Amino acid sequence: MAKEILNSQIDLVSEHYVYKGSWIQLFRPLTLTGTLSPVLVGTAFAAKSGTIRLDIFLAILMAALFIQSSTNVLNDYYDFKYGQDNDKWVLAHDAPNGHGPAHKTLPILAGTMITLSIIIGLWLAFANSGSTAWVITTGILGILAGIKYSAGEHSFSSIGLGETTAFLFLGPVITTLAFIVQGNNINWQILILSLPFALLIASMTLTNNIRDLKKDIGFRTTLANLLGRTRAVYLLATLLSLAYITVFLLIIYHILPYSALIVFLATPLAGRLILSYRKNAQRSEEIKGMARAAKHHWVFGLLLVFAMWIIG
Repeated sequence: MAKEILNSQIDLVSEHYVYKGSWIQLFRPLTLTGTLSPVLVGTAFAAKSGTIRLDIFLAILMAALFIQSSTNVLNDYYDFKYGQDNDKWVLAHDAPNGHGPAHKTLPILAGTMITLSIIIGLWLAFANSGSTAWVITTGILGILAGIKYSAGEHSFSSIGLGETTAFLFLGPVITTLAFIVQGNNINWQILILSLPFALLIASMTLTNNIRDLKKDIGFRTTLANLLGRTRAVYLLATLLSLAYITVFLLIIYHILPYSALIVFLATPLAGRLILSYRKNAQRSEEIKGMARAAKHHWVFGLLLVFAMWIIG
């Protein structure tokens, strides 16, 4: 049955479908903290070792945002192509005023952002000769991971590797890269500092998959599908708890300043997120869970950035 729906949906996509929301909604701006916060923290940690270059900071930030935005665009493209999220799309002649881009233009849009990230990445690679190999290698891997996250029959998101991919590339990879391009060598401290963001972005991805448990059946196998709802919610709580525990340990070992305790002000948001998926939770609460996960990431990340940049 799922294959029949898939085949019919692929046929429909050849028609002129357009995105119901705005162009900005297509980029999923709430999720972009997954890039913004690690870059800000990695750069702040670099500032402790010496001066930083503003142009390099802006370049790594823009390149990373382009890659994450293109990943989000491709995710919507392939979801609809393979028969999901029909409610986000409408035939052009039925579309209200102010609709977003046509479905067929999404690969072009994503390709443009990827191209821009490559151009910026090449400039970064040679702006600091000591980081050339790191920038080129991680840039290529990041782009390939972003595409493979949604593309193909065995995309990362369809075989239970969505959380792992997000953990690696929006945790250690981007945080460390933001540190290295400022002229520093990789060390164990920056790797550990990246863990809270790795855990939080994995929790955001898991939240999305818990919300979509029923919708994903027959289309893809996510980590939430593999674990089942109850164990997936337990894992969500564990990931969130570990993010705070890691910050506390980083403070104890003087890698983060005591002012970083301010991140614990975000714990009520983490609590609300977990409660969104409690037993017998209303479907409306589950739907709000993804927005709560993104909001929690924003607040947690910005509080940590504030502690490192402003308070010191």
